[in-house]
Amino acid sequence: VHTVSKHRGGGQFGKLQNSWPFVTLTINEDGISMRTILQEIELKRGSIRAIILRKRFLNHRFIFKHDDPAVKERIEFWTFSPDPVAKALTSRGYHVSEGGY
Repeated sequence: VHTVSKHRGGGQFGKLQNSWPFVTLTINEDGISMRTILQEIELKRGSIRAIILRKRFLNHRFIFKHDDPAVKERIEFWTFSPDPVAKALTSRGYHVSEGGY
């Protein structure tokens, strides 16, 4: 049984930015996906090289470093409540490192 965790926020796929609450981040054991009204991207666990949590003044950004050539290079999820997202990622075996400002 795969457990799924869903979080609402904002984000960036490549050059396209979407403000809160128009992005849904879905986390499971196999990978992550981010969905907006217009598009969805998926990253498999094996293509995720690093997840960096960057704390900003107003929001916090989870930056997904990956090597999937089919996915736009810059993948970020923005949230006002980073703790539930970080816990969901770490509880499924992903490593989240803090990248400062």
